[in-house]
Amino acid sequence: MRYLTLILALTFGQLVIADEVRKIKIGDPLPYGQSPINYPDEETSDAIAKLKDAVEKGETNLPFSEKHGYLPAVLKALNVPLESQLLVFSKTAVNQKIISPTNPRAIYFNDEVSVAWVPGAAELELTAIDPLKGGMFYLIPQEAAERPEIRRNSRCLACHVGITTLRVPGFMIRSFFTKDDGKPVSGYSRVTHDMPLWKRWGGWYVTGTHGKRPHRGNLIGVDKAESFKDRPLQGGNVDALNEFFPVKDYLAPTSDIVAHLVFDHMMNGFNLIIRVNYEARLKRQSDAEEQLLRYLLFADEPRLDTTISAVGDRGELDASPIRGNDFAQWFSKQSLADGKPDRLRELDLKTRLQRHRVSFLVNHRLFRGLPRAVRDRLMGRMQQALESANADEPLTSHIPISERREILAILKPKKR
Repeated sequence: MRYLTLILALTFGQLVIADEVRKIKIGDPLPYGQSPINYPDEETSDAIAKLKDAVEKGETNLPFSEKHGYLPAVLKALNVPLESQLLVFSKTAVNQKIISPTNPRAIYFNDEVSVAWVPGAAELELTAIDPLKGGMFYLIPQEAAERPEIRRNSRCLACHVGITTLRVPGFMIRSFFTKDDGKPVSGYSRVTHDMPLWKRWGGWYVTGTHGKRPHRGNLIGVDKAESFKDRPLQGGNVDALNEFFPVKDYLAPTSDIVAHLVFDHMMNGFNLIIRVNYEARLKRQSDAEEQLLRYLLFADEPRLDTTISAVGDRGELDASPIRGNDFAQWFSKQSLADGKPDRLRELDLKTRLQRHRVSFLVNHRLFRGLPRAVRDRLMGRMQQALESANADEPLTSHIPISERREILAILKPKKR
């Protein structure tokens, strides 16, 4: 029997039958290099692999720009909006020698890919999502060519497979206070939507307004890090970044706070889905499914209206809306695969990220690509928790009954 191993053992006089599924912890390594994942294999269905194929066949042309290399052409080919631009100045990425507060790394993203560019870097860095393999990593040399080379980059796995990514090829967002040159000093190696804003975005630029809610963005140097304890709003509510670096060198003048919020949610969400996928296919089982369910339901998301007057001292609630630049408008307009509006993309931005607290990631092809039994089990448990009339239902106690009904009305037509 393929999926059942019979182990004959006498335990307290009983015959023990052990299923082949191995109990593990979510931080345990997984053998993703072997079947059925075969991560190193060249076969992949991600968006960048498709672009690579189209370029090699001459079906897609990527014009080279003297100022930005292939960046504008790649963003256009992959439908990545300029509004998504995020800027990070901490030296926590590949091009540490040239990344600095005056030469930040720009990241652009949509639901399928991200593209990273640093002025003066020899290559563009790209990531993509494959429904089976998870996070894929690529490089494009910034040299003019008739058909630029797009190649897989296995070196990225040195950092992108670890505790921070749940031991699968995944994604990282960090938050570090820095020295004046961008070298990290102290902070957090994993940022998710479960983290309060006052711990996020150290080493990043952040534009937009957020009232009295503090964050660590736009703070450069040890002195600013020290004074953050007593003046947590000193780097906040910034509309322009001209004082920090030459904004004209970049494709957009912003590092949108709403794009930051969505990016934080997506990256850890992807890691959890990839982990659940790997475990199911490799016959392992941790509490990854439970963690994914809680994440998709925003069960541990702190209130966005929480403020602090000083680190350790809670201030009054601030329910004024968080406002970015133009990313929120772009994000909310993205539709489902069938062209219908995706109501799970409606944003709240007052007390929470989404208006309806079931993640838009349930409509993502990465989630839809989970083994059918796993996906049905997750959706079934989610629906059961939402249908419960018990205000203290463990998975949905944070969601009022009325909101649960609204969510069910959205999900039921898509029940799989």
